[in-house]
Amino acid sequence: MKLKDKISIYFFKTEKIAKSKKINDIVTLQFFQRHNNVMLCGINEVLELLEKNTNIDKYKIRYIPEGSIINNREVVLELEGPYFEFGKWEGIIDGILARQSSIATNSYRIISVANNKLVISMADRADHYRNQINDAYAINLGGIKNHSTLAASNHNLEHTYGSMPHALIQMFHGDVVAACKAYHKAFPNDKLYALVDFHNDVIADSLACLKEFGKNLYGVRIDTSKALIDKMFTEGEAEFGVTPTQVKRLREALDQNGGKHVKITVSSGFNAEKIKDFEDEKAPVDAYGVGASLLKVWVNFSADATKLNGEKIAKAGRFYLTNPNLIEWRKEKK
Repeated sequence: MKLKDKISIYFFKTEKIAKSKKINDIVTLQFFQRHNNVMLCGINEVLELLEKNTNIDKYKIRYIPEGSIINNREVVLELEGPYFEFGKWEGIIDGILARQSSIATNSYRIISVANNKLVISMADRADHYRNQINDAYAINLGGIKNHSTLAASNHNLEHTYGSMPHALIQMFHGDVVAACKAYHKAFPNDKLYALVDFHNDVIADSLACLKEFGKNLYGVRIDTSKALIDKMFTEGEAEFGVTPTQVKRLREALDQNGGKHVKITVSSGFNAEKIKDFEDEKAPVDAYGVGASLLKVWVNFSADATKLNGEKIAKAGRFYLTNPNLIEWRKEKK
């Protein structure tokens, strides 16, 4: 399918009218979003799109650099010239900036509250695989450099993490130790991480693995479902899913049984807010696994035509927005 077939049809209709009726008019089109503390991502892709698909000598491009922190109604891109030279790309540009900036900001906000703990993107299962490369670019820009797939990590093994799914334990009839033995034998040079929530009893399974592997047990991962209460909690202590208390009690149990060296990774429904809660509670977490929350698209961009032949004119409620930080793109390319 051609790229032009992915453009809203009314832009083509407007382009046709502009070419026949408004060929000499100069339109100023400004792009912005409505949140504070957002990391701009996708602007480089937009510039490349315009360079490949339009005659950039026929109009002016001003923009904010990739990775900038932007705020409500701050103009990040301004196109000025005959509308038919660039106008039909408005929706495509909005979509690029919306997805990429949302993902980069999700990553950026997670890193900002994680107190330098290891954070691993497990976002591969949360969206179509064809989006992985672009998504990983935005995740990396936001500050998370570790991924669960080789494609996302650009085949950098030092930044590719993953041990075992619950399916491996299931294959060994729920025997976590047997599953870890099989894993350790198959991948003797990998750090051994045990997945310890299969029976909803993370202390018992962690200690069983510690007893078997000792110093060879590098870490454990808790992935308790938000619908379950771990068996460590007594009646009246109901805490669903992975909780700071659960991690603290596991840490204490490991330490008391010669497992101070064992790292604790947590996953299952983590986002910036949940990680901040864990850090505020001083939960002894060594690494966070984050997935779907990274790919939530919530930063939506809009484009307004705000000047016509130098005169400020826009639809009601909108107006020309001045941003002295915009960079002239063609000057930067010289």
